[in-house]
Amino acid sequence: MTKPVPLLEAATVENFDPVRYKLANPDLAGCNDPREHFKLFGIRESRMQISCELLRDSAYRKRKFSLFSHVLAFPNQKINSFPAVFGGEHYELEEYQAESANAEFGEFVSEIERSPDRLFLNLGCGLRHIHYDNCLYVEVYPSLSADLIVTPELPYPIRSSSLDGIGCFAVLEHTRRPWQVVEEMNRMLKPGGRVFIDWPFLQPTHGFPSHFFNATREGLTSLFTDNGFEIEVANTYPHQWPSFTVNWILGKLLDDLPRELSDEFRELKVGELVRREPLGEFWRRVVAAMSDDKISEFACGNSLIGTKK
Repeated sequence: MTKPVPLLEAATVENFDPVRYKLANPDLAGCNDPREHFKLFGIRESRMQISCELLRDSAYRKRKFSLFSHVLAFPNQKINSFPAVFGGEHYELEEYQAESANAEFGEFVSEIERSPDRLFLNLGCGLRHIHYDNCLYVEVYPSLSADLIVTPELPYPIRSSSLDGIGCFAVLEHTRRPWQVVEEMNRMLKPGGRVFIDWPFLQPTHGFPSHFFNATREGLTSLFTDNGFEIEVANTYPHQWPSFTVNWILGKLLDDLPRELSDEFRELKVGELVRREPLGEFWRRVVAAMSDDKISEFACGNSLIGTKK
């Protein structure tokens, strides 16, 4: 079984290190006193810091590069180690308010651990709490987890038919052409290689650099079926339950509304709320209090009128 290498550890009063704390929390880029931030916010928010174990394991990147060097395709670039940058355009860490750090996708992790002699790729990795030697972590900005920092434009600098599995979690909605990303997945995988996908459906606009496409379950399956994949599982996992949709939408609305409207909203029972006419007086007041960005974030739909060039 492949042994995971932890990237992060919980920051506690006993182990706090200001340098490792600041590295793990990019929203502190302008903070001159990480220790004060930790006292005021970090303890309450259960903040993380870079793990001592990863820092001590200086051979980690070397081991990984030796495993993956033969699958890299960097035209006109000589790459000798990780992390490596491919292409001239990528985003900066400072452009992210906080790195994406979704929980691990259990089936993907199990596949990696069961198959130490196979090669995997985590596409749009964000910040991973644990790392595996046999998994290549790819991002469009210099994430602390990223082995490869790539341009958002395709193709990826990976040889065709070279990988055994690809994981892509809460990423495809942020890509301009998700169908092309799926084509790239097919290209990079060996025959029989597997994909592990998490793609939101009913979620408000979120994330950086933007949010382009949500997908129904039918949309998700059809895109992969049309690009040469046989579907093994198409399901809604616990972290995707409708409860998250309700909590996210109602909770964010309450946070964003002016205090007076927010208090009125909180006092409504669910039955009362759904009986309010969508174009009635209550919702007109709510929408009038929202900026256009917030209206777009929670919109039931959008319309467009265009002219051919």
